Amino acid sequence: MFSELSKFMNEEFLVQNCNFTIYTREQDYNATVFSCYSIGENEEQNNIEHLDFQQKIEYYKNASKFVNNIGEIKKIVKLSTCSYLNNHANPTNQRYYIVAKIEKSE
Repeated sequence: MFSELSKFMNEEFLVQNCNFTIYTREQDYNATVFSCYSIGENEEQNNIEHLDFQQKIEYYKNASKFVNNIGEIKKIVKLSTCSYLNNHANPTNQRYYIVAKIEKSE
């Protein structure tokens, strides 16, 4: 469903497309991507399982192929989809992860 997330592994694409809007019934949110990476789903879960929010933010930045410095982060959204990074024909246990800062729209 989120197969286009792989495009964020290209720095130029990330820079040009780092902002998007999330629409909900209660509130709209402005989102800015600050981290994109690919890792096995079990490894990802093990890496973040015992981290607090700020530690997770640092983990996401350190894991990222490219870091988009966007200032203070209070809320995030994390998107993922199957990764074909190491096998172009079939999905693997790898996932693309895109992490974005979110703030309420005015």
